[in-house]
Amino acid sequence: MGATLCAPKKKKTQVGASWVGNESENPFDTNLNKKDRTLLRETWQRLEEPKDIVGLIFLDIVNDIEPDLKKVFGVDRAPRAAMLKMPKFGGHILRFYEFMEQLTSMLGTSENLTGAWQMVRKTGRSHVKQGFLEQNQNQMEKNYFEVVINVFIERLIPYLTGEQELPPAEGKEQKKVRFAQNYTTSQIADVWKKFLNIVISQMTDSFELERAKQKSAQTTKALAPHQHVEISERKKKKVAEKQSEIENTAASNEPKEQEQMFEDPF
Repeated sequence: MGATLCAPKKKKTQVGASWVGNESENPFDTNLNKKDRTLLRETWQRLEEPKDIVGLIFLDIVNDIEPDLKKVFGVDRAPRAAMLKMPKFGGHILRFYEFMEQLTSMLGTSENLTGAWQMVRKTGRSHVKQGFLEQNQNQMEKNYFEVVINVFIERLIPYLTGEQELPPAEGKEQKKVRFAQNYTTSQIADVWKKFLNIVISQMTDSFELERAKQKSAQTTKALAPHQHVEISERKKKKVAEKQSEIENTAASNEPKEQEQMFEDPF
């Protein structure tokens, strides 16, 4: 017990805008070992056309799971066949693909665990700018991060295990990837579920913190006019008191007039 109490404390790591504990609390470090992180990267690289797979899954989400998101992505009037060509929807698919590409690389190749953690939390915070989420996201009732990522857990993992494949494009050879070690289907499924659940929790947490921060800032701004008047009056009073003090001090330090000495007439 004494040794534990005397042990040096680990320094805190800043993730985004707030301190969220020490280095041992990074979930990509505590919940995933090196083998898990390597599995994530290698199985992601196994995918033939990962961006196309991401696109197909998002099509399922906006058409079959959450039609309310059609308007958010600007595809509420587009037929399903044309949705992927819509700039807002297509842009989001590209960003999600790049997010997964960079995240799995950070975890499984460069071992930049802090950078991966920061990136996920920054992504969560950035979603506060999305008006629909800012108004409708509720982690106790409907958590849209959870809704979306759970669909990826269900529909991405079969591609990662090799149980499902995209039909090869005409005239294109199937990509062959050699792994340093073989992974079972259950291994791949378990690690990816664990990883994607970390993404859900970290994005949700950082989103909620940022939304609360912005609401607090808006409340302060709404009260600002009254506060400005009060602060201005306090400043004027202090200035007046200071000026009075200076004048009184100056007056007390002025040399007194010398008494006039008259000649004794006698």
